[in-house]
Amino acid sequence: MISIFKHSGWLKKAIVSLAGLGMLLWAWSGLGLASSLAQSAQEGQAIFQQRCAACHTIGGGRLVGPDLQGVTTRRELSWLQTFIAAPDKQIAAGDPIVLQLLSEYNNVPMPNLGLTPAEVDQVIAYLESAGAAPAGATPAAAAPASTTAALVVGDPVRGLNYFNGALALANGGPNCIACHNISGAGPLGGGTLGPDLTQVSTRYGGEAGLGAVLTTLPFPTMQSSFATHPLTPQEQADLLAFFVQSAQIPVAGTAAVWTKLFLGVGAVGALVLFGIMAVFWPSQRQSISNKLRKQA
Repeated sequence: MISIFKHSGWLKKAIVSLAGLGMLLWAWSGLGLASSLAQSAQEGQAIFQQRCAACHTIGGGRLVGPDLQGVTTRRELSWLQTFIAAPDKQIAAGDPIVLQLLSEYNNVPMPNLGLTPAEVDQVIAYLESAGAAPAGATPAAAAPASTTAALVVGDPVRGLNYFNGALALANGGPNCIACHNISGAGPLGGGTLGPDLTQVSTRYGGEAGLGAVLTTLPFPTMQSSFATHPLTPQEQADLLAFFVQSAQIPVAGTAAVWTKLFLGVGAVGALVLFGIMAVFWPSQRQSISNKLRKQA
């Protein structure tokens, strides 16, 4: 005991030194964590702008989907991770939150973006950092995706020709009709690989929402086709003009036009057939009668 008291001054200095070292290490780890979070948010911003900004803003208002300002405080972290990673599975599972969002946003489902768990966490880190902006402020990086199509005057006739393949796309991308159908595109319709694009501008929130989608084409199946064959600004504008104009035509009216056309073609064909029979049947009947007389 006496020996310990003799060296108590040394022990106090050692304890103080260890405590100081611990605080220093804790501060360094805190700085490292902050740096890691900042890096994750920066990487998440790049993913958001490339894959999410066509449909969402952060503080910029509704677009195709909801404004994501403050979403990390409104939703649980585990729900955000699950939904961002596999929204299609959440829809199939009947998640009540997802079903409510679907009904609120024109039943336009969020596509599965194929993000890795690390990328999902990076997007959430960005949403948390950007969503912490003061109420009423719109972060510059979170503004709606700029729509080049909105800056160029589009021609709906050219847009129809790009859609149905009458005009080839400049960079060699596939025409829309290869995968999509739209009411009034033609009597044979289009492809069924992608969704029907009838009234697509209405479903995607008008020119602003659809223009953003045409600019970024955020869907994985489309990115695989257009990554090296992007639409030009003029093509985006022409397609946008076509989709907006076609949305103003009642779907039932367009279908009725094609129905009347087919009925008309059928009626004309029947008349032609009866005309041919009227011309050739008398001589054919006379020939048969002559053969029967000869045989008798």
